[in-house]
Amino acid sequence: MNAPTASDVGRLVHLGIGNFARAHTLYNTAVAGGWSVVAFTGRSARMADALNAQGGKYGLIVRGREGDEVSVVDVIDEVHPASDVDALVGLLADPFTAVVTLTITEKGYSAGSDPATSAPARIALGLKARREDGVEEPIALVSCDNLTGNGEVLGQAVRAELDPETLAWFDDHVDVVSTMVDRITPSADENASETVREQVGLEDSVPVVTEPFSEWVVEDRFRGRRPEWEKAGVQFTDDIEVHELRKLRLLNGAHTLMAYAGQVAGVERVDEAIAHKDVRALVEQLWSEARATLPLPAEELDDYTAALEERFRNPRLADNLIRIAADGTAKLPVRALPVIAESGGPDKAPGEVAAVAAWTAWVTDRVAAGHEVQDPKGAEIAEAAALSDDTERVAALLALIDVAGDDPLIVAVVAEEKRLPRP
Repeated sequence: MNAPTASDVGRLVHLGIGNFARAHTLYNTAVAGGWSVVAFTGRSARMADALNAQGGKYGLIVRGREGDEVSVVDVIDEVHPASDVDALVGLLADPFTAVVTLTITEKGYSAGSDPATSAPARIALGLKARREDGVEEPIALVSCDNLTGNGEVLGQAVRAELDPETLAWFDDHVDVVSTMVDRITPSADENASETVREQVGLEDSVPVVTEPFSEWVVEDRFRGRRPEWEKAGVQFTDDIEVHELRKLRLLNGAHTLMAYAGQVAGVERVDEAIAHKDVRALVEQLWSEARATLPLPAEELDDYTAALEERFRNPRLADNLIRIAADGTAKLPVRALPVIAESGGPDKAPGEVAAVAAWTAWVTDRVAAGHEVQDPKGAEIAEAAALSDDTERVAALLALIDVAGDDPLIVAVVAEEKRLPRP
């Protein structure tokens, strides 16, 4: 498709404005230039109040290994609370609105049919109004959430909420776009506001801290206007799947392994985990196995894993393993189990087995210490982790990620648990 020209300006509406959206999606839109942005919060109106009080401006702290670089991002015209459904409907009915981006988390795509609590239901109302107003200008819905096939997930969620007339109109007027997003954005530390004030003079109650690295790969399927994201280094492609797999199996897979194996080994942060000799060896093994499943040139994979190691070793980002450890039952089935299967079984993928074993060991330790496991299946994990027989315990835990009771992975995990590095 043809790239937009400088005259192709418009409005972008963003749903779910949080730290990642401001470090990634909206930052790239600011660099592209020329577009106005109206944003909506997730569940809380606090971010709307804070950003509106600052005229939509916020400080972006890029935290490198040697120091901080601070810039002021000034791209937001106004922020509304998610509850302002009428404002969103009016914006989507306006032909000047050409792109809707979303960071609503995976749960947001299955939030039901009540516009008060469901972003897809609110979008459906806006598209109905756009159709009824006779708007012919195409509009693009762009998911920026960290889930595979995010455009397909978004499209299904929105279509499920459309009335019959708007559903028939949808394909001729709406593009649904998948993207692969990548920029580590931890919570801002208590000194972040002072850093912004000292470097750029902005009084900022909601600064954003992020890493130097940023990647955004976007499906090239826009029929209408869009920001010139190329100016920010965004890559447009006809094949998003291979980029998603690269990130899922190399970045996310290593993150998952370190989150559990690092804590089992007695460390708390990503930089400490990658610096731990034995944990690092497990990461290298996992990368070797995952790379063999990716149809990409070796040189490209070398560059990517080298960049990952540089990112992981950044001590100033202070990315805590406990943050990454959440929701293991949702992550392992898409990050580790497919590589084990494609490699030919547990004996051919010891690095991926170690990731699973690190999870079973970590949740067992955590339950034994009386701590909660943050996971959609937290109660089931606590019950399974309390079993005294190792094989029964591991089998019960792996059943929660749909591993059959006779799968050889169970025996492999029991054995691997005993080899994991400990303090």
